[in-house]
Amino acid sequence: MTMNLQYKNILILNLRKIGDTIMATSSAYLLKKAYPEAKITMLVKPLTKSIVENNPVIDEVLLYDYSHKAKWNDIKKSVDELKSKNFDLAVVIDNKPRSAMLSYLAKIPKRIGFEKITLRNIYLTLFYTDIYKIDYDFINTQQVKNHEIFINRITGRFDKAKMVMPNLSNESQLKVSNLLDNLSKNRLNVALCIRSGIKFKDWSQENFIKVLNFLNQKYELNFYVVGSANDYDYAQNFIEQSKINIVNFCGKTNLPELGYLLKQSDLLLSVDTGTAHIAAAQETDTIVIFAGTSHKHWAPYGDKVKVVYPKLSCYPCSDKERKQCKSYPCLENIDIDNVIEFCKDIIEHKRG
Repeated sequence: MTMNLQYKNILILNLRKIGDTIMATSSAYLLKKAYPEAKITMLVKPLTKSIVENNPVIDEVLLYDYSHKAKWNDIKKSVDELKSKNFDLAVVIDNKPRSAMLSYLAKIPKRIGFEKITLRNIYLTLFYTDIYKIDYDFINTQQVKNHEIFINRITGRFDKAKMVMPNLSNESQLKVSNLLDNLSKNRLNVALCIRSGIKFKDWSQENFIKVLNFLNQKYELNFYVVGSANDYDYAQNFIEQSKINIVNFCGKTNLPELGYLLKQSDLLLSVDTGTAHIAAAQETDTIVIFAGTSHKHWAPYGDKVKVVYPKLSCYPCSDKERKQCKSYPCLENIDIDNVIEFCKDIIEHKRG
């Protein structure tokens, strides 16, 4: 498809979680670059609203409380809202049949998706006006790069993808600055995201502590754990077990404020979760520990990201394989020395 300068009112559908939504902002960035006069709207779940509100590449945010068991009245209400907006292009960036169906029911004239259409989901051909065939190694390509390929095929351009975090108010910036002002001066700031809430992704507290013990003995650093309020108790237990001076910032920031906090950080050491994608969007040096899911596909996008992953024949595994796995050997196969070396490289470089 060649670039169509008639697109003035574009809807991006993304009913996924935090990390996926941060990555999806790259699609909004590319569409805004191609069609600077167009209005870009993104349909998201309420969970990710704060990522796309006040975002410089997104003009309007619509919410859809996604559920597999949604009632028809709720679906119809969303469809009626979409119809009222008179979109001329719908881009289904999340690959969800629900998103494709909503765009179809809203009668948006141009509905584009990129899918591997199989017998199981052949009905999707009814929902789209255009389907881009995935004719390359999609699974072993970073997701943001996939968005870049997809949007450039729509626009006919060759733009480079970029994730974009929302603008932050002066009040929120001051709030984050006050948190950091309580830390020791003249030390590098190391953020820690130690929990995703998904068992096969969460490296043990014991292994995190081994890494921090080494770093704490070798360097003078400020350590702090980041996360949601739900992570506070887990982080507090980790801090008590570590016997290291670590500050608990869990629940102290919302998602945009977390982005600003990570922007002021010298390093994030993280499990595979949305926080790592936020750090990558802010161009913060980031080390991500992968287990189960493929780093080739799901690693945060950016030049300052390093990944550590298990050297096992069963890695990465499918959803079906993970459900059958009881012990998660991939987590135990992470090389602690490898994590330490990556940390040392970044810290030594920062120290000059």
